[in-house]
Amino acid sequence: MKSYTDYMDSISVDKELHEKIMERVTQKPAPQHRPRTVFRYAGLTACAAVLLLCVWTIPGLFNTPTSNLPNNPAVISSNNPHDSDQNVIVTNPSSDADTVIPRLRDEVWPLTLNNISDQLAAERYIEKHFWYDLTGEQLNAVFPNIPLALTATAHYRGDGSLYNVVAYELSDEGERAFYNEYYNATIIEVIGAGGGSMEDCIYEHEPEISSVMGVSVTAGVFDYKKNDGIALYIASFEMDGIIYNIKLHDNDIGNTGLNRLTAIVNDIIYYGAADLSVLSDPVIPELRDERLTLNEARNDPDFGVYLPKSVPPRFAFESAHRFINQDTNSLFVYWYVGLDYIDWRISKTIDYDIERIVSLGEREKYDMALYSIPFAESVPRELREYVDNPVFLAEELTLDVVQARAFWVDNDRGDTPGWRTRFSVLYGDTVVEVNIKGVTPEQVWEMFAGML
Repeated sequence: MKSYTDYMDSISVDKELHEKIMERVTQKPAPQHRPRTVFRYAGLTACAAVLLLCVWTIPGLFNTPTSNLPNNPAVISSNNPHDSDQNVIVTNPSSDADTVIPRLRDEVWPLTLNNISDQLAAERYIEKHFWYDLTGEQLNAVFPNIPLALTATAHYRGDGSLYNVVAYELSDEGERAFYNEYYNATIIEVIGAGGGSMEDCIYEHEPEISSVMGVSVTAGVFDYKKNDGIALYIASFEMDGIIYNIKLHDNDIGNTGLNRLTAIVNDIIYYGAADLSVLSDPVIPELRDERLTLNEARNDPDFGVYLPKSVPPRFAFESAHRFINQDTNSLFVYWYVGLDYIDWRISKTIDYDIERIVSLGEREKYDMALYSIPFAESVPRELREYVDNPVFLAEELTLDVVQARAFWVDNDRGDTPGWRTRFSVLYGDTVVEVNIKGVTPEQVWEMFAGML
Protein backbone atom coordinates (compact mmCIF):
# COMPACT_ATOMS: atom_id res chain seq x y z
CA MET A 1 0.00 0.00 0.00
CA LYS A 2 1.32 3.44 -0.89
CA SER A 3 1.60 5.65 2.17
CA TYR A 4 -0.19 8.97 2.40
CA THR A 5 3.17 10.77 2.62
CA ASP A 6 4.37 9.10 -0.58
CA TYR A 7 1.12 9.99 -2.28
CA MET A 8 1.22 13.62 -1.13
CA ASP A 9 4.79 13.91 -2.38
CA SER A 10 3.45 13.12 -5.86
CA ILE A 11 0.74 15.79 -5.75
CA SER A 12 1.29 19.29 -7.04
CA VAL A 13 -1.15 22.14 -6.50
CA ASP A 14 -1.17 25.66 -7.84
CA LYS A 15 0.61 28.36 -5.85
CA GLU A 16 -2.56 30.15 -4.76
CA LEU A 17 -4.13 27.00 -3.29
CA HIS A 18 -0.88 26.09 -1.55
CA GLU A 19 -0.74 29.54 0.06
CA LYS A 20 -4.35 29.21 1.26
CA ILE A 21 -3.64 25.81 2.83
CA MET A 22 -0.49 27.06 4.55
CA GLU A 23 -2.29 30.15 5.83
CA ARG A 24 -5.06 28.00 7.26
CA VAL A 25 -2.64 25.56 8.92
CA THR A 26 -0.47 28.29 10.46
CA GLN A 27 -2.97 31.04 11.31
CA LYS A 28 -6.11 29.02 12.09
CA PRO A 29 -8.79 31.56 11.14
CA ALA A 30 -12.31 30.51 12.04
CA PRO A 31 -14.56 29.29 9.22
CA GLN A 32 -16.55 32.15 7.77
CA HIS A 33 -19.99 32.26 9.35
CA ARG A 34 -22.75 31.42 6.89
CA PRO A 35 -25.88 33.40 7.79
CA ARG A 36 -29.18 31.57 7.81
CA THR A 37 -31.55 32.35 5.01
CA VAL A 38 -35.18 31.39 4.89
CA PHE A 39 -35.09 31.18 1.12
CA ARG A 40 -32.09 29.50 -0.43
CA TYR A 41 -30.91 27.32 -3.25
CA ALA A 42 -30.57 23.86 -1.85
CA GLY A 43 -27.23 22.09 -1.93
CA LEU A 44 -26.50 19.00 -3.93
CA THR A 45 -28.24 15.87 -2.71
CA ALA A 46 -26.71 12.41 -2.73
CA CYS A 47 -27.80 12.01 -6.33
CA ALA A 48 -26.29 15.43 -7.11
CA ALA A 49 -29.50 16.99 -8.40
CA VAL A 50 -29.49 20.76 -8.15
CA LEU A 51 -32.66 21.80 -6.41
CA LEU A 52 -34.12 25.24 -6.10
CA LEU A 53 -35.30 25.50 -2.51
CA CYS A 54 -37.66 28.41 -2.03
CA VAL A 55 -35.92 30.14 -4.94
CA TRP A 56 -34.22 32.81 -2.90
CA THR A 57 -30.43 32.43 -2.50
CA ILE A 58 -27.56 32.90 -4.93
CA PRO A 59 -24.88 30.17 -4.82
CA GLY A 60 -21.29 31.29 -4.59
CA LEU A 61 -19.39 31.22 -7.87
CA PHE A 62 -16.20 29.23 -8.44
CA ASN A 63 -14.18 28.93 -11.65
CA THR A 64 -16.83 30.71 -13.71
CA PRO A 65 -16.14 30.90 -17.46
CA THR A 66 -15.97 34.11 -19.42
CA SER A 67 -19.31 35.17 -20.86
CA ASN A 68 -21.15 37.99 -22.51
CA LEU A 69 -22.86 38.14 -19.12
CA PRO A 70 -19.71 39.01 -17.13
CA ASN A 71 -19.31 37.45 -13.75
CA ASN A 72 -18.14 40.57 -11.94
CA PRO A 73 -20.85 41.48 -9.42
CA ALA A 74 -22.21 44.96 -9.94
CA VAL A 75 -24.27 47.19 -7.71
CA ILE A 76 -27.11 49.47 -8.68
CA SER A 77 -27.79 52.40 -6.40
CA SER A 78 -30.05 55.22 -7.47
CA ASN A 79 -31.27 58.13 -5.40
CA ASN A 80 -33.30 59.65 -8.20
CA PRO A 81 -36.66 60.97 -6.94
CA HIS A 82 -39.86 60.34 -8.83
CA ASP A 83 -39.04 62.87 -11.49
CA SER A 84 -41.99 62.81 -13.85
CA ASP A 85 -45.56 64.01 -13.54
CA GLN A 86 -46.60 62.38 -16.79
CA ASN A 87 -49.21 59.66 -16.96
CA VAL A 88 -48.11 56.03 -17.04
CA ILE A 89 -49.85 53.24 -18.97
CA VAL A 90 -49.87 50.00 -16.96
CA THR A 91 -50.89 46.64 -18.36
CA ASN A 92 -53.24 44.98 -15.91
CA PRO A 93 -52.79 41.16 -16.16
CA SER A 94 -56.35 40.60 -14.93
CA SER A 95 -57.85 42.70 -17.70
CA ASP A 96 -57.55 42.91 -21.47
CA ALA A 97 -57.44 46.68 -21.30
CA ASP A 98 -54.58 48.94 -20.26
CA THR A 99 -55.10 51.32 -17.37
CA VAL A 100 -54.03 54.94 -17.50
CA ILE A 101 -52.89 56.06 -14.05
CA PRO A 102 -51.79 59.60 -13.15
CA ARG A 103 -48.09 59.54 -12.28
CA LEU A 104 -47.96 61.89 -9.32
CA ARG A 105 -44.72 62.94 -7.67
CA ASP A 106 -44.16 61.35 -4.25
CA GLU A 107 -47.59 59.74 -4.05
CA VAL A 108 -47.58 56.43 -2.15
CA TRP A 109 -50.13 53.75 -2.92
CA PRO A 110 -50.77 51.73 0.27
CA LEU A 111 -50.71 47.94 0.65
CA THR A 112 -53.09 45.78 2.63
CA LEU A 113 -51.30 43.07 4.59
CA ASN A 114 -52.91 39.64 4.77
CA ASN A 115 -51.96 37.08 7.41
CA ILE A 116 -49.88 34.17 6.14
CA SER A 117 -50.50 30.92 7.99
CA ASP A 118 -47.58 28.84 6.74
CA GLN A 119 -44.61 28.63 4.41
CA LEU A 120 -44.06 25.81 1.95
CA ALA A 121 -40.70 24.07 1.71
CA ALA A 122 -41.15 22.36 -1.63
CA GLU A 123 -38.20 21.95 -4.00
CA ARG A 124 -37.85 22.90 -7.63
CA TYR A 125 -35.42 21.20 -9.99
CA ILE A 126 -33.54 23.30 -12.54
CA GLU A 127 -31.99 21.06 -15.16
CA LYS A 128 -28.25 21.81 -15.46
CA HIS A 129 -28.61 25.04 -13.55
CA PHE A 130 -26.04 27.81 -14.13
CA TRP A 131 -25.95 31.52 -13.33
CA TYR A 132 -24.24 34.87 -13.92
CA ASP A 133 -24.00 38.00 -11.77
CA LEU A 134 -25.51 41.05 -13.45
CA THR A 135 -23.38 43.98 -14.56
CA GLY A 136 -24.35 47.56 -13.70
CA GLU A 137 -25.93 48.05 -17.12
CA GLN A 138 -27.99 44.89 -16.78
CA LEU A 139 -29.08 45.84 -13.26
CA ASN A 140 -30.35 49.19 -14.49
CA ALA A 141 -32.32 47.45 -17.23
CA VAL A 142 -33.92 44.99 -14.83
CA PHE A 143 -34.48 47.49 -12.01
CA PRO A 144 -34.69 50.87 -13.76
CA ASN A 145 -33.92 53.80 -11.44
CA ILE A 146 -35.30 52.32 -8.24
CA PRO A 147 -33.65 53.98 -5.20
CA LEU A 148 -32.33 50.77 -3.65
CA ALA A 149 -28.78 49.38 -3.62
CA LEU A 150 -28.93 45.91 -5.15
CA THR A 151 -26.79 43.13 -6.47
CA ALA A 152 -28.42 40.41 -8.58
CA THR A 153 -27.85 37.09 -10.31
CA ALA A 154 -29.57 35.64 -13.37
CA HIS A 155 -30.31 31.91 -13.11
CA TYR A 156 -30.57 29.74 -16.23
CA ARG A 157 -31.54 26.27 -17.30
CA GLY A 158 -28.98 24.16 -19.09
CA ASP A 159 -30.42 25.09 -22.49
CA GLY A 160 -29.69 28.78 -21.85
CA SER A 161 -33.27 29.84 -21.07
CA LEU A 162 -33.68 32.32 -18.21
CA TYR A 163 -35.24 30.83 -15.08
CA ASN A 164 -35.33 33.93 -12.89
CA VAL A 165 -33.36 36.86 -11.51
CA VAL A 166 -32.74 37.09 -7.77
CA ALA A 167 -31.61 40.41 -6.28
CA TYR A 168 -30.42 41.24 -2.77
CA GLU A 169 -30.38 44.55 -0.97
CA LEU A 170 -26.91 45.78 -0.01
CA SER A 171 -25.76 47.55 3.13
CA ASP A 172 -23.90 50.87 3.18
CA GLU A 173 -20.68 48.86 3.19
CA GLY A 174 -21.63 47.13 -0.06
CA GLU A 175 -22.30 43.75 1.54
CA ARG A 176 -25.54 41.80 1.44
CA ALA A 177 -27.83 43.41 3.99
CA PHE A 178 -29.10 41.22 6.83
CA TYR A 179 -31.74 41.85 9.45
CA ASN A 180 -30.67 40.81 12.96
CA GLU A 181 -27.53 39.25 11.43
CA TYR A 182 -29.26 36.12 10.15
CA TYR A 183 -32.15 37.12 7.89
CA ASN A 184 -31.84 38.64 4.43
CA ALA A 185 -33.07 42.20 4.62
CA THR A 186 -34.69 42.35 1.18
CA ILE A 187 -34.88 39.89 -1.72
CA ILE A 188 -36.53 40.60 -5.07
CA GLU A 189 -37.25 37.83 -7.56
CA VAL A 190 -38.06 38.69 -11.19
CA ILE A 191 -39.58 36.08 -13.51
CA GLY A 192 -40.12 36.55 -17.21
CA ALA A 193 -42.12 34.53 -19.74
CA GLY A 194 -41.17 30.87 -19.55
CA GLY A 195 -39.38 31.41 -16.25
CA GLY A 196 -40.01 29.64 -13.00
CA SER A 197 -40.66 30.14 -9.32
CA MET A 198 -42.89 28.51 -6.76
CA GLU A 199 -45.70 29.33 -4.39
CA ASP A 200 -44.15 29.34 -0.96
CA CYS A 201 -46.81 30.61 1.41
CA ILE A 202 -50.41 29.91 2.40
CA TYR A 203 -52.74 32.73 3.41
CA GLU A 204 -55.12 32.23 6.31
CA HIS A 205 -58.01 33.50 4.18
CA GLU A 206 -58.58 34.56 0.61
CA PRO A 207 -56.18 37.53 0.46
CA GLU A 208 -57.38 41.07 -0.10
CA ILE A 209 -55.73 42.53 -3.19
CA SER A 210 -54.17 45.99 -3.20
CA SER A 211 -54.05 48.28 -6.23
CA VAL A 212 -50.80 50.18 -6.84
CA MET A 213 -51.03 52.42 -9.91
CA GLY A 214 -53.46 49.95 -11.45
CA VAL A 215 -51.36 46.86 -10.71
CA SER A 216 -52.88 44.18 -8.49
CA VAL A 217 -50.57 43.36 -5.57
CA THR A 218 -50.95 40.57 -3.03
CA ALA A 219 -49.12 41.34 0.22
CA GLY A 220 -48.84 39.47 3.50
CA VAL A 221 -46.97 39.02 6.75
CA PHE A 222 -45.84 35.86 8.52
CA ASP A 223 -44.75 36.00 12.17
CA TYR A 224 -42.66 32.87 11.92
CA LYS A 225 -40.26 33.93 14.70
CA LYS A 226 -42.72 35.03 17.36
CA ASN A 227 -40.22 34.50 20.18
CA ASP A 228 -37.70 36.99 18.83
CA GLY A 229 -40.17 39.35 17.17
CA ILE A 230 -39.09 38.81 13.56
CA ALA A 231 -41.64 38.77 10.76
CA LEU A 232 -41.49 38.01 7.05
CA TYR A 233 -43.21 40.47 4.71
CA ILE A 234 -44.16 39.37 1.20
CA ALA A 235 -45.56 41.08 -1.89
CA SER A 236 -46.25 39.57 -5.32
CA PHE A 237 -47.53 41.15 -8.51
CA GLU A 238 -47.33 40.96 -12.31
CA MET A 239 -46.52 43.86 -14.61
CA ASP A 240 -46.17 43.71 -18.41
CA GLY A 241 -45.98 39.92 -18.25
CA ILE A 242 -43.19 39.92 -15.66
CA ILE A 243 -43.76 38.53 -12.17
CA TYR A 244 -42.21 40.15 -9.10
CA ASN A 245 -41.87 38.51 -5.70
CA ILE A 246 -40.52 40.69 -2.88
CA LYS A 247 -39.62 39.44 0.57
CA LEU A 248 -38.09 41.24 3.50
CA HIS A 249 -37.60 40.76 7.22
CA ASP A 250 -38.39 43.26 9.91
CA ASN A 251 -39.88 43.60 13.37
CA ASP A 252 -43.39 42.25 13.79
CA ILE A 253 -44.30 45.25 15.96
CA GLY A 254 -45.08 48.58 14.31
CA ASN A 255 -45.20 49.46 10.64
CA THR A 256 -41.53 49.61 9.59
CA GLY A 257 -41.73 46.36 7.64
CA LEU A 258 -44.95 47.37 5.92
CA ASN A 259 -43.53 50.79 5.10
CA ARG A 260 -40.39 49.32 3.56
CA LEU A 261 -42.39 46.80 1.54
CA THR A 262 -44.80 49.50 0.35
CA ALA A 263 -41.97 51.78 -0.76
CA ILE A 264 -40.23 49.04 -2.77
CA VAL A 265 -43.44 47.94 -4.49
CA ASN A 266 -44.30 51.54 -5.35
CA ASP A 267 -40.82 52.23 -6.73
CA ILE A 268 -40.74 49.13 -8.95
CA ILE A 269 -44.17 49.81 -10.41
CA TYR A 270 -43.50 53.53 -10.76
CA TYR A 271 -40.30 53.12 -12.76
CA GLY A 272 -41.65 50.35 -15.00
CA ALA A 273 -41.16 46.71 -15.85
CA ALA A 274 -37.79 45.04 -16.28
CA ASP A 275 -36.10 44.69 -19.66
CA LEU A 276 -35.00 41.05 -19.53
CA SER A 277 -33.71 41.05 -23.10
CA VAL A 278 -30.31 42.14 -21.73
CA LEU A 279 -30.00 38.68 -20.16
CA SER A 280 -30.58 36.65 -23.32
CA ASP A 281 -28.04 34.44 -25.12
CA PRO A 282 -25.72 33.57 -22.22
CA VAL A 283 -22.57 31.57 -22.79
CA ILE A 284 -23.33 28.11 -21.39
CA PRO A 285 -20.48 26.84 -19.17
CA GLU A 286 -19.34 23.26 -18.83
CA LEU A 287 -22.19 21.37 -17.21
CA ARG A 288 -22.45 17.72 -16.31
CA ASP A 289 -25.20 15.85 -14.53
CA GLU A 290 -25.21 12.12 -15.19
CA ARG A 291 -25.49 8.79 -13.44
CA LEU A 292 -22.59 6.35 -13.60
CA THR A 293 -22.07 2.69 -12.90
CA LEU A 294 -19.62 1.84 -10.12
CA ASN A 295 -17.08 0.75 -12.70
CA GLU A 296 -17.47 4.06 -14.58
CA ALA A 297 -17.04 5.95 -11.32
CA ARG A 298 -13.84 4.04 -10.51
CA ASN A 299 -12.51 4.88 -13.97
CA ASP A 300 -13.29 8.60 -13.71
CA PRO A 301 -10.00 10.31 -14.68
CA ASP A 302 -10.36 13.05 -12.06
CA PHE A 303 -11.79 11.31 -9.03
CA GLY A 304 -11.80 7.52 -9.49
CA VAL A 305 -8.56 7.07 -7.54
CA TYR A 306 -10.22 8.57 -4.45
CA LEU A 307 -12.85 5.83 -4.16
CA PRO A 308 -12.28 2.96 -1.71
CA LYS A 309 -11.14 -0.28 -3.31
CA SER A 310 -13.82 -2.09 -1.35
CA VAL A 311 -16.50 -1.46 1.26
CA PRO A 312 -17.81 -3.78 4.01
CA PRO A 313 -19.36 -6.75 2.17
CA ARG A 314 -22.88 -6.30 3.48
CA PHE A 315 -23.23 -2.94 1.68
CA ALA A 316 -24.66 -2.83 -1.86
CA PHE A 317 -23.85 -0.20 -4.45
CA GLU A 318 -26.81 2.14 -4.92
CA SER A 319 -25.74 4.99 -7.23
CA ALA A 320 -22.93 7.14 -8.58
CA HIS A 321 -23.34 10.62 -9.96
CA ARG A 322 -20.92 12.92 -11.80
CA PHE A 323 -21.75 16.60 -11.45
CA ILE A 324 -20.14 19.79 -12.77
CA ASN A 325 -21.37 23.37 -12.70
CA GLN A 326 -19.78 26.74 -12.03
CA ASP A 327 -18.88 26.12 -8.40
CA THR A 328 -19.01 22.34 -8.05
CA ASN A 329 -16.98 19.58 -9.65
CA SER A 330 -17.88 16.38 -7.82
CA LEU A 331 -18.37 12.64 -7.92
CA PHE A 332 -20.92 11.11 -5.54
CA VAL A 333 -21.05 7.39 -4.76
CA TYR A 334 -23.55 5.79 -2.41
CA TRP A 335 -23.74 2.32 -0.86
CA TYR A 336 -26.41 1.11 1.54
CA VAL A 337 -27.90 -1.77 3.48
CA GLY A 338 -31.21 -1.29 5.26
CA LEU A 339 -30.98 2.05 7.07
CA ASP A 340 -27.16 2.10 7.04
CA TYR A 341 -25.17 3.82 4.32
CA ILE A 342 -21.80 4.95 3.00
CA ASP A 343 -22.04 8.36 1.34
CA TRP A 344 -18.76 9.22 -0.43
CA ARG A 345 -18.28 12.59 -2.12
CA ILE A 346 -15.14 13.69 -3.99
CA SER A 347 -14.80 17.31 -5.12
CA LYS A 348 -12.37 19.95 -6.23
CA THR A 349 -11.42 22.00 -3.19
CA ILE A 350 -13.16 25.29 -2.47
CA ASP A 351 -12.28 28.00 0.06
CA TYR A 352 -14.78 26.69 2.61
CA ASP A 353 -12.90 23.38 2.72
CA ILE A 354 -9.63 25.20 3.43
CA GLU A 355 -11.26 27.19 6.23
CA ARG A 356 -12.22 23.98 8.08
CA ILE A 357 -8.78 22.36 8.13
CA VAL A 358 -7.84 21.16 11.62
CA SER A 359 -4.56 19.86 13.00
CA LEU A 360 -4.25 16.81 15.20
CA GLY A 361 -3.53 18.91 18.29
CA GLU A 362 -6.89 20.68 18.03
CA ARG A 363 -8.96 17.84 19.42
CA GLU A 364 -11.70 20.21 20.60
CA LYS A 365 -12.45 20.78 16.91
CA TYR A 366 -12.95 17.15 15.93
CA ASP A 367 -13.04 14.69 18.86
CA MET A 368 -16.66 13.63 19.31
CA ALA A 369 -15.86 12.05 22.70
CA LEU A 370 -15.55 15.57 24.14
CA TYR A 371 -19.24 16.28 23.51
CA SER A 372 -22.62 14.72 24.16
CA ILE A 373 -25.88 14.38 22.26
CA PRO A 374 -27.60 16.72 21.48
CA PHE A 375 -24.47 18.29 20.00
CA ALA A 376 -26.25 21.59 19.38
CA GLU A 377 -26.23 22.07 23.13
CA SER A 378 -22.79 20.66 23.98
CA VAL A 379 -20.61 22.01 21.15
CA PRO A 380 -19.58 25.68 21.53
CA ARG A 381 -21.01 27.84 18.79
CA GLU A 382 -17.60 28.95 17.52
CA LEU A 383 -16.54 25.31 17.01
CA ARG A 384 -19.67 23.89 15.41
CA GLU A 385 -18.61 24.12 11.78
CA TYR A 386 -15.35 22.35 12.61
CA VAL A 387 -16.96 19.66 14.74
CA ASP A 388 -19.70 19.08 12.18
CA ASN A 389 -17.29 18.37 9.32
CA PRO A 390 -13.57 18.93 9.96
CA VAL A 391 -11.04 18.68 7.14
CA PHE A 392 -7.83 16.71 7.79
CA LEU A 393 -4.70 16.81 5.66
CA ALA A 394 -4.27 13.39 4.07
CA GLU A 395 -0.82 12.85 5.57
CA GLU A 396 -2.27 13.41 9.07
CA LEU A 397 -5.16 10.96 8.80
CA THR A 398 -4.74 8.05 11.22
CA LEU A 399 -6.87 5.37 12.80
CA ASP A 400 -6.93 7.46 15.99
CA VAL A 401 -8.39 10.39 14.05
CA VAL A 402 -11.13 8.21 12.53
CA GLN A 403 -11.93 6.74 15.94
CA ALA A 404 -12.20 10.28 17.35
CA ARG A 405 -14.72 11.20 14.66
CA ALA A 406 -17.00 8.19 15.25
CA PHE A 407 -19.78 8.17 17.83
CA TRP A 408 -22.34 5.52 18.79
CA VAL A 409 -26.09 6.20 18.70
CA ASP A 410 -28.56 3.76 20.26
CA ASN A 411 -31.56 5.91 21.18
CA ASP A 412 -32.63 7.36 17.83
CA ARG A 413 -36.30 6.46 17.48
CA GLY A 414 -37.20 5.05 14.09
CA ASP A 415 -33.57 4.31 13.27
CA THR A 416 -31.10 1.51 13.93
CA PRO A 417 -28.38 1.84 16.58
CA GLY A 418 -24.83 2.06 15.30
CA TRP A 419 -21.79 4.16 14.52
CA ARG A 420 -22.01 7.57 12.85
CA THR A 421 -18.97 9.12 11.18
CA ARG A 422 -18.49 12.31 9.17
CA PHE A 423 -15.31 14.13 8.13
CA SER A 424 -13.32 15.26 5.10
CA VAL A 425 -9.77 14.61 3.90
CA LEU A 426 -7.73 16.97 1.72
CA TYR A 427 -5.52 15.52 -1.03
CA GLY A 428 -3.86 18.42 -2.83
CA ASP A 429 -6.67 20.20 -4.68
CA THR A 430 -9.20 17.42 -4.04
CA VAL A 431 -11.30 16.84 -0.94
CA VAL A 432 -12.98 13.57 0.01
CA GLU A 433 -16.03 13.96 2.26
CA VAL A 434 -17.61 10.93 3.90
CA ASN A 435 -20.86 10.60 5.79
CA ILE A 436 -21.21 7.05 7.05
CA LYS A 437 -23.69 5.18 9.24
CA GLY A 438 -23.44 1.62 10.50
CA VAL A 439 -19.71 1.11 9.88
CA THR A 440 -17.09 0.71 12.61
CA PRO A 441 -14.25 3.26 12.81
CA GLU A 442 -11.79 0.49 11.99
CA GLN A 443 -13.69 -0.36 8.81
CA VAL A 444 -13.79 3.32 7.82
CA TRP A 445 -10.02 3.52 8.30
CA GLU A 446 -9.52 0.41 6.15
CA MET A 447 -11.44 2.04 3.32
CA PHE A 448 -9.12 5.05 3.38
CA ALA A 449 -5.94 3.04 3.96
CA GLY A 450 -6.59 0.85 0.94
CA MET A 451 -7.75 3.66 -1.33
CA LEU A 452 -4.55 4.94 -2.97
